[in-house]
Amino acid sequence: MGADVRIDLHVHTTASDGTLTPSETVALAAAKGLDAIAITDHDSVEGVEEALSAAESTEHAPIVIPGVELSSVHDDRDVHILGYFVDHTNPAFLNQLEDLRQARLGRAETIVTALSNAGYAIDLPHVLALSSGGAVGRSHVARALVEQGMVTNVTEAFRNLLGRKKPFYVPKDVRTPAEAVKLIREAGGVAVLAHPGVTGCEHLARCFISSGLEGIEAYHSEHDDVTSQRCASLANELGLIVTGGSDFHGLDSPNDDIGGTAVPPGVLFELYRRAGRPLPPL
Repeated sequence: MGADVRIDLHVHTTASDGTLTPSETVALAAAKGLDAIAITDHDSVEGVEEALSAAESTEHAPIVIPGVELSSVHDDRDVHILGYFVDHTNPAFLNQLEDLRQARLGRAETIVTALSNAGYAIDLPHVLALSSGGAVGRSHVARALVEQGMVTNVTEAFRNLLGRKKPFYVPKDVRTPAEAVKLIREAGGVAVLAHPGVTGCEHLARCFISSGLEGIEAYHSEHDDVTSQRCASLANELGLIVTGGSDFHGLDSPNDDIGGTAVPPGVLFELYRRAGRPLPPL
């Protein structure tokens, strides 16, 4: 595999809190010259099929890896688990994701009701419209507040209203990391601890190996070089693979540069090997 291979293994679309559709995301990745991307929406695989279809019809399209980013909580700390090569058509897996979808909807409704009661101009239909039928989350609430002129930007909404320990924060009703790992494995996927340098959960990697954790996302748009190397060294020590990506959410988001996080091309090879898949021609 050549050193010029460009990959992004952490990409969101309108199937969760991204601002581009799966097709638009594939087109942008192609225009950027990426060789492979993974669609990793929050608690949803609804964008995978559209992305795969778009890749078939887009000139110079990247390889699309079906993925997901599952929410979980450990000791009152958010822990995200990435799943690669999950079977996005598996009925049992989809049923579990539907449970998470309903939990997200209930959480959004609780947050919106509290904001409305406090005098903020916001309603659930507006929030759901911004989610485009995908997995609704706090980012959609934040965008609604921006559109209503209640805050100046999404960052302000989280900093003052929606973030952890803020007035309108509502805890997630989600699984444990071990349960999230198990769910990914049962769907045929490779489970990877997402951006541990962001969530401060590097030390938890050891805890979930027995549950089937197979990798650590060392390269991330919010990891500095020291953090990336520390995570990569930990993965090597534990016999885990390393992955990486931009955590792309769209062109008008903080993480707006798809393919902008440098990821060693060997990462893709190791992911395919761990998944038991033949390496695609690149």
